[in-house]
Amino acid sequence: MKKDTIQELINEIEDLSKDYDKGLYGKIKAFVDVYHEQKKINEKLKRENKFFLKKWDKRNILEFDKKDKIIEQQSRLAAMGEMIDAVAHQWKQPLNSISMMIDMLKNDFKDGFVDENYIDDLNETTHLQIDHMVTTLNEFRNFLRPSTKNENFHINTVVQNVQILMKDELISQNIHLNLEIDEDLQLFGNKNEFKHLFINLINNSIDAFNERNIQSREVTIRCYKESLNIYIEVEDNAGGIPNNIINHIFKPNVTTKPEGKGTGIGLYMTSQIVKKNNGSINVHNTKNGILFTIVFRKTNI
Repeated sequence: MKKDTIQELINEIEDLSKDYDKGLYGKIKAFVDVYHEQKKINEKLKRENKFFLKKWDKRNILEFDKKDKIIEQQSRLAAMGEMIDAVAHQWKQPLNSISMMIDMLKNDFKDGFVDENYIDDLNETTHLQIDHMVTTLNEFRNFLRPSTKNENFHINTVVQNVQILMKDELISQNIHLNLEIDEDLQLFGNKNEFKHLFINLINNSIDAFNERNIQSREVTIRCYKESLNIYIEVEDNAGGIPNNIINHIFKPNVTTKPEGKGTGIGLYMTSQIVKKNNGSINVHNTKNGILFTIVFRKTNI
């Protein structure tokens, strides 16, 4: 999404909320202020990270914790910027709906259509829209909340959280997300890190779809258990990765995107999350796209 479009969207959301409810407007205004502040920090970190990667010798880059911390922070803030855009865009539709219902209420009252059933329906519909906004915001806050806590969690729940965060992006990009997940399957680790993992892999597919202008877009997430292993597979039909790059795709400065379009840290951070949780990640081209396979030994998680 272009910067001008995002700013226009934010302005429209502020105007809609201002007309609807002063308290809601204040909260959205504070949310937008955080967006602009984090956007400045994100741009600064991008510049620092780009400079850092150019200066460090590839033979030494993996020997320094400072590099990992810089890349991890930059990657997280980049994801946060994308999530803020997604939340802002998702809020536009319910605010528009609420604004339209208020306009209709005034006209319907003049025409004598407003009775107890009308008010009950209006009340229910309005609260559904607000609940959607609150759910989206809560998921966003949970994603941003720094946490070192490891816990048992259902993979299916984490993927559903990611769906909420990326709902509008998936719709606008015309991507069909197929889920084949054992609902009882659990992992032990940091839930926010695993959300980040799935977001990185889905965004990787989105970028590939757009680069190749593919019309029919499918992303499939499979999670299943075999013997002592838990498998997570993410597959798309976006055309795959060139053979001269695929063996290096998890390195921190490797990207298939044109210069200036990507930092090459998304898949690197994905691999680091997997390794941190004693797993392994592999990638290979399929007939129509690419398949990432992540394996965790159940005895270790």
